[in-house]
Amino acid sequence: MDRFSSDDIDILSAYEAEIHGEYFKAIEHYKNAIIKQPKNGIVYKHLGNVYYRLGMLKESIEQLQKSVELLPTFPTALYELALSYYRMVDMKNAISHMEKVLELDPNFLLAHYWLGIICYHSGLMKKAKEHFFIVTQKNPDFVIAFFHLGVTNLRLGFYEESIKSFNQVISHNPVSPTAYALLGEAYVNIDMKFEARQAFAKALELDPDDKKAGHGLDMLDDFKGINF
Repeated sequence: MDRFSSDDIDILSAYEAEIHGEYFKAIEHYKNAIIKQPKNGIVYKHLGNVYYRLGMLKESIEQLQKSVELLPTFPTALYELALSYYRMVDMKNAISHMEKVLELDPNFLLAHYWLGIICYHSGLMKKAKEHFFIVTQKNPDFVIAFFHLGVTNLRLGFYEESIKSFNQVISHNPVSPTAYALLGEAYVNIDMKFEARQAFAKALELDPDDKKAGHGLDMLDDFKGINF
């Protein structure tokens, strides 16, 4: 939670209520603070965040819109508004607002990551790939971004690139059955059946209930008799 200097008793009480999970109490204190400070954009931002935590997304959007109006160059308010639109499946607004975040701060990695997610779910695969790639280049330890980059490349048909991404995931987390199963799928698509079988077998070793890996092995009839 972004804190800001204030001696307003309602703002301080709202913080205290949030710390203890008393979100409706926090809402009342923030509303009281807004009555006294109707031009304080940060208060609207915090109120919007409380509504977001409660899943009250229409109310969250309303408050975050007011915050953005008062703080047009404040990237985190735009970022949180974009996420609220995404949760409402308003992809057009989610994308446009997240792009504005990156206009204000091109190095906001979480904005790149979430814009990648939103674009992926909007069917904008190439755009999603661009943003996941930026994240992985700027932070090689951002493992989930490598995972989504791998999935996006897999769906786009860039199988070699997908393999590199899933291997990056595995290098950070060698016990991820999902990464191995998807790696196997990528290998199948470039007819590397031996490697695919190894990947599927590892996925099943880690999770015997992994249906993708089990189905992948069933398809590799030519290699069923080989033990690894």
